[in-house]
Amino acid sequence: MPTLVAAHGFRLDLLYRVRSIELQVPTLRERREDIPMLAAHFASERATAQRPVVLLPDALSVHV
Repeated sequence: MPTLVAAHGFRLDLLYRVRSIELQVPTLRERREDIPMLAAHFASERATAQRPVVLLPDALSVHV
């Protein structure tokens, strides 16, 4: 971020505000139930009418 500030790509006052906020996000390893939803989202972004992306149930199963 400091390089973006120096290149005038990011406001310095906003950088200080953002740095004061800390988010604790669990890893995907701790949120395995989110993996099928994320896989479907990214697959739909890549799909087109001519080239649909189909995720098989085995690919979406969550292994512990």
